[in-house]
Amino acid sequence: MVRNKMALAVMVMALGLCAAAQYGPLVIQAHTPARIFAQKLVNDTLAKHPEVVIMAMHVTPPGKKDNVIIASNIGRMGKKADEDDMRVINTGKSNLEVNKAGNHFEVEAALKDKAGKIIGCTGIVFNYKEGDDKEKLEKQANEINSEMEAQIPTRKKLFEKIK
Repeated sequence: MVRNKMALAVMVMALGLCAAAQYGPLVIQAHTPARIFAQKLVNDTLAKHPEVVIMAMHVTPPGKKDNVIIASNIGRMGKKADEDDMRVINTGKSNLEVNKAGNHFEVEAALKDKAGKIIGCTGIVFNYKEGDDKEKLEKQANEINSEMEAQIPTRKKLFEKIK
């Protein structure tokens, strides 16, 4: 039993180091506790789509001026949206990129409420190797994003406390 726990701890640490090398210092969490609806939505979506390795939702909280990560499976809550995120939010056009290591494909897509109003963006990341179909991954990310949008009546709903 102790040996299994040790092996698990080593694997978790190795995964964290790999992620840190690619995305900078971050905390990898298999399941972030849902305190607001946005995190529940991310958790439920990740459970339904195990092919997604990272997901982050960027939205401006009520009464705030900065767009930040409000839900993710990598921590970084409150991290301010970068230039790519804001371009997606301001234009509605997705940002697609393979990371520097060449092992992840990221789709940043505009996040809309049920009325079709842009309320933020979602970063959806897949494992990737050269030759993978980027168009297929983009389509898959957009379908996943649409599934979430269908559950968001308003931006305010994302911040509702979970009991």
